[in-house]
Amino acid sequence: MNCGGGEGNKNFITILSLLFEARITLHIERVGNWGIGKRFLEFLYNLFMTDNNWLELAKQGDVNAIATQMNFYFQPQGTTVTASLKDGCLHLMLESEQVPNQAPSVTFIRQELSTWQPESVTMVQVYGRKVGEEFPAWDERFLLSKKRSQAAEFIATLRTFKFASVLPYKDVFSSELYKSNTVKLLLYFGLFPLGVSLIANPANLEQTAWLLGIYYASIWGVVLYDLIKPAWFSWRTTLQCVLFTAFIGIPFLLLIIQFPPIQLLYAATESQLGLIPQLLGFILGVGILEELCKALPVYLFLLQPRKLNEPLTGAFYGAMSGLGFAIAEGGSYSLLYALNLVRGRSDFGSYIVSNTIRFVSLPLFHAILAGIVGYFLGLAAINRSRKWSIMFIGVAIAAVLHGSYDTFSEGWIGFAIIAFTILLFVAYLRRSQQLVAEMQQAELGYQAPQPSTTD
Repeated sequence: MNCGGGEGNKNFITILSLLFEARITLHIERVGNWGIGKRFLEFLYNLFMTDNNWLELAKQGDVNAIATQMNFYFQPQGTTVTASLKDGCLHLMLESEQVPNQAPSVTFIRQELSTWQPESVTMVQVYGRKVGEEFPAWDERFLLSKKRSQAAEFIATLRTFKFASVLPYKDVFSSELYKSNTVKLLLYFGLFPLGVSLIANPANLEQTAWLLGIYYASIWGVVLYDLIKPAWFSWRTTLQCVLFTAFIGIPFLLLIIQFPPIQLLYAATESQLGLIPQLLGFILGVGILEELCKALPVYLFLLQPRKLNEPLTGAFYGAMSGLGFAIAEGGSYSLLYALNLVRGRSDFGSYIVSNTIRFVSLPLFHAILAGIVGYFLGLAAINRSRKWSIMFIGVAIAAVLHGSYDTFSEGWIGFAIIAFTILLFVAYLRRSQQLVAEMQQAELGYQAPQPSTTD
């Protein structure tokens, strides 16, 4: 026998329900009384009926189940509910020792029936009367609105939102929005690569490399501006430094390296003479010349006309000149990497890594080296009595770091050199006020009249 509450149990409950609804009189000889038999039947019926059973029957329109569900709420308050159904109208009679409170009673019944949505019920008539009275003290009728489908309910919910609030299109086209520099940067960095794909010729690798170089250099430009915080900023001066280095400085550099003494230094970087000659070639040849090339626009446009009077501004425009150098250099190296890939000298993975380093890591390295030289040019503007010595120190530091990286670029030593260079640059920025004070003090000491040693 199945005792797990399965199909047999459901059938038994259904039979009991039918017996109770039909009010069948049981002749129980041992009990011998209809009243006791009815109470016994009710006991069995309630024994097997759970709250869920009652609720399911109530949803099906069973008036006894509806009355039972209502009594779960009303009976603890001393009110009894009876129910009947006629022509789609559900009649509910509420009886208690005192006349039931109309408003809260009807409100509760309306909420419950709206939730259950009992079948065949379209109208509800609620009565309230005192026990023993023949006529109700009050009655109230209401229509039972049917629930809409889930799709209709979802659409109705969507309509409660205001379109202008969900999609503030007017703000998108408001001129006020575009006054924010952050918005401008988001648009630029988000759309620039897409614009490149639309306007650049994919077959022209050099053009694409230049555009991508400009893109990555712009990112570093924003980062460096936020890091350095120059005393003054000018788009014109920024573009002068970038364009001068990219289109005048580098061609001039390529011309200089054709001279025999310079050729020897560059040849040493590719010779098999050993590590020391190679290191000297990279420092005295590549390092010094490239750092002088990047420092030239800062000297011509800022230091010489006396527009420079502190190191942070020199560092910023030096870094911008370095980014201009990296853009031009990146375009040339990208072509070289592509040729090596086509000729089978490198695999595709190496090509991607090399281009990433060339467009991302090395532009920052070039910018910081040039920023260090520009920093010392700013110090030279303060301490003009030692101007050439200060500029020499700045170029020497940058050249040594530059040449050392080029020598050890394929190993962890090169990695460490770039890390050290970044941290050194940040240290310079943090100590700028101290160095400015030292330079000012030195300049004042130089200008002070020296005591006479003659009688």
